[in-house]
Amino acid sequence: MSGQDGGMSLAPPTTVLRRTLRPAVRLAREVPLWRHLVRRGRGPAPRVVALPARGREDGAAALRIHDVSHGLRSLGWQVLVLPPALTLAQRGRMIGAFGPDVLLMQGVRHPFNRPDLYPALPIVMDMDDADFHLPHLAGPLAGAMPRIACLIAGSRYIAEWGRGAGAPRTEVVWTGTPVSPRPHTPQSVRGPVIAWGQTRPMTYAREASLVRQVMRRVAAARPGVTLRLYDRRAGDDPGFAESFAAPGLTVEWCAAMPYDAYLASFDDVAVGLAPLCPETPFSRGKSFGKVLAYLDRKVAVVGSEAGEHGAFFTGETGVITNDPDAWQEGVLSLLGAPDRRERQVNGAFDAFLRCLTSDVAGKHVDAVLRGVAVSDTRRSVPELPG
Repeated sequence: MSGQDGGMSLAPPTTVLRRTLRPAVRLAREVPLWRHLVRRGRGPAPRVVALPARGREDGAAALRIHDVSHGLRSLGWQVLVLPPALTLAQRGRMIGAFGPDVLLMQGVRHPFNRPDLYPALPIVMDMDDADFHLPHLAGPLAGAMPRIACLIAGSRYIAEWGRGAGAPRTEVVWTGTPVSPRPHTPQSVRGPVIAWGQTRPMTYAREASLVRQVMRRVAAARPGVTLRLYDRRAGDDPGFAESFAAPGLTVEWCAAMPYDAYLASFDDVAVGLAPLCPETPFSRGKSFGKVLAYLDRKVAVVGSEAGEHGAFFTGETGVITNDPDAWQEGVLSLLGAPDRRERQVNGAFDAFLRCLTSDVAGKHVDAVLRGVAVSDTRRSVPELPG
């Protein structure tokens, strides 16, 4: 473009610098992956490329992709997890060089997680949220189902939708989590602290209303209790926490924290609340979510009879009901009986080890992947468009 003096105008230095550095930044994202390509074996071990929707800082990506991938390696798989920041062309180079037998794709929240971009490979899609209820994802998900080999669903609700949308096969695999090494605090020394460990709790209006109602009743019957909320971020309205205020009740709203600190915050918690209100369509797909942290840290659970709760908990391992009066009674009874809490959390922890760890989830995913992997796909993996 000519300037007013008739010469050529130059791009701003910052723009030139960005253009110069961009290829280097992209290459830097690939470098850590090449060690996996160099070290990969050439024997019969099956290979899978995992495509998480987000980085490991995202809870679902960490538990259902990164932790499961670690378990798959221990079960004999060669695994390459591609960072979400890669371009489509970079994905193509990595996939072509690795030569996988199958792709493990986490939903369609990432714009390159689209089955039609990988026509030469069988795809197993993993989905732990009812994203088909989100307008911007409903279309891509509906289009993806007939193109995948199997849908791994975090709940029966999601699996049922997948079958109706054309997925040729569905398997329910509950989200698992690593077992933390922290010692457990005995119930006898935990105070009257009740947690609602929900991420972004202000976006769950019906669930918040239930917690508000129950906690006001609990505080009236037993003054001096504490409600602990989570995931406060800069700019959040303090009025949300204030809306829970009641005589006899102290409300804490913890700032967002790393997951290890989140787990540690339950060491003094007696009861964890797990409300699920299926009147909100997106909530119908929820499985265990933050209940995993309660179970891992031996926090007694009072939760809704919704989602997968009834398929996991028994009368001995949790208080599961949709009756607010029963919630109140359950919370008060557990607060006043540390011995009963000890029995409940020990039983729930044993069930957690059997059903809801990363190792258990990894074995389920291993079986699914082996059922759809096609070994000769390594011979021809087309380069993806840039």
